[in-house]
Amino acid sequence: MNPFPAHIAIPVRGLLGTPLALALLASGCASRPAAGPPPTVATTEVRALAAGAKAYPRFSDIPVLPVDERPLAAWGRAAGEVLAEGAALERDGAENTWTLRQTEAFAAQTSVASGPAAPTVSATAAADAFAADMRKRATPPPPPLR
Repeated sequence: MNPFPAHIAIPVRGLLGTPLALALLASGCASRPAAGPPPTVATTEVRALAAGAKAYPRFSDIPVLPVDERPLAAWGRAAGEVLAEGAALERDGAENTWTLRQTEAFAAQTSVASGPAAPTVSATAAADAFAADMRKRATPPPPPLR
């Protein structure tokens, strides 16, 4: 009969059955800690401070809560207001809220409000006048008389 469950039986039996494993286990117990570096002035002072008497704080040293601060529930309400305002801002600035609607009606209202249309100038006549002026300015002056 096997005293160990099936998933533990093979590793435990193999470990306990080998003299090498027992020797390794025993040698781990017999080891000494390695010697550290020699103590310096700083380490001896730190050890002396650590071993000295210490004054620990008492519960009576904790200051009382200030009375001129707002209570914790008010902080929670203020945080809730900030979160609600943030959600409203996200809702108002959502992608589908910035679409153009009823543009024809808006254009009709602005054309009525602006009054009669100004007379239009022919673009061809204006362009021909501009080109003639540029040709006139581009003509070189006459040569000097000698």
